[in-house]
Amino acid sequence: MDIVRQSLAIAVVFALLWTALWLLRKKGWTVLRRTKPAQSLLESRGKLALSAHHSIHLVQIGDRSLILALHPDGVTFLGDAAPLRDSQRKELAAT
Repeated sequence: MDIVRQSLAIAVVFALLWTALWLLRKKGWTVLRRTKPAQSLLESRGKLALSAHHSIHLVQIGDRSLILALHPDGVTFLGDAAPLRDSQRKELAAT
């Protein structure tokens, strides 16, 4: 009988928490805020998984974009990612 009482008590507590969260969100209050910082110094811009242990990442540090290869032995710098010029963008958009 104790297990039934404890399970019922836990269910009631979760129901009360869910109701409180629902009411707060309905009134416009958010408990968990998912805001992004204005401008971070280090930002991941993309990832390409090659295998389970190998991937290529595009990372932006300030105004510089780097292409990095991650593998079981570590990280390899592949090069800088130069921004596209307007003529290059038009060529890519046409294809």
